Amino acid sequence: MQMATLDGCTPLVSVSLVAYNAEAFIKDAIEGCLMQQVDFPFEILVHDDASQDRTPQIILDYASKYPDKIVPILQTENQFSTGFEINGKNVIPHARGKYIAFLEADDYWIDPLKLQKQVDFMEKHPDVSMCFTATKEVETSDTNKVQITRYRNHDSLCTPEDVIIMGGLLVNMASAVVRKSIYDKVPDWYHCTQIWDNSVPLLAMMHGKIQYFNEITAVYRSNVPGSETQNNVKNYAKRKTVTRGIIGLLEGFNEATNHRYDKLINHKAKLISVGMLLLMDQTDEEFKKYYAKLGPGLKLEYQVFHFLGSFRLWERYRQVMRLFRRIKYI
Repeated sequence: MQMATLDGCTPLVSVSLVAYNAEAFIKDAIEGCLMQQVDFPFEILVHDDASQDRTPQIILDYASKYPDKIVPILQTENQFSTGFEINGKNVIPHARGKYIAFLEADDYWIDPLKLQKQVDFMEKHPDVSMCFTATKEVETSDTNKVQITRYRNHDSLCTPEDVIIMGGLLVNMASAVVRKSIYDKVPDWYHCTQIWDNSVPLLAMMHGKIQYFNEITAVYRSNVPGSETQNNVKNYAKRKTVTRGIIGLLEGFNEATNHRYDKLINHKAKLISVGMLLLMDQTDEEFKKYYAKLGPGLKLEYQVFHFLGSFRLWERYRQVMRLFRRIKYI
């Protein structure tokens, strides 16, 4: 691993910008950070996970131009493949800020006051451990479809129910800021999944409240060619593994919170296990274990979509159900 350090005053915010084979997008991500208008010092930790394209060179070029802002962390061996969540293992341990802002290299910020507004709020509200905003989602395809993702149509605290049940759909992490202190002792369950949209909100909820701001500050690119998400759309073996990891995350969080949210967590685990069961052979012992935990309604849901023989149709059904739930609370 190659890493530089910064001299000068201690930053209030550390931006964790993670990249892998992102030469087409990383300039937008870095420029969105550099354009921030703030009255405090901040650093940009740019982690490259052993990219095979020009991403490392682009990072070094920016670090040379902005040595007071950018800290390159360049891996020679891919860290994602180790199974650990990169922020918690490789980036945040090097961060010097009181706050951590998150960004992936194919996303970028569009509000120059993003950091200032979020940090000002958190400085005034020490009981808030995380805040995030609405985002613009742009589909990276021929259609370039755009949609706005909102938690509410007004500023709001997040309910524990939504943090748990919505999981990775609660927040686009490109808009999120957390207190670094939530990472003081990273629990083992945090690394059950590498999907930070799921793990970070749960970790933050253990340390305080989560605040939503109903303004758009970031752009999230979806269906990026070569991304982990796109690569795994039809990789059902990988998706089974990911679902097991999320269930492990939920179970670990449940233990850590002394089963305070036991009913919600069990409900969430059962919901996502239906999809995993649709990808399993019914003769597997693991299938029998997860199926036995389902209530009558979810067993019927499984049977219907198993009869139809379509995991993708089940996914679309769940997307519609989530949409109705979101509309209900807006």
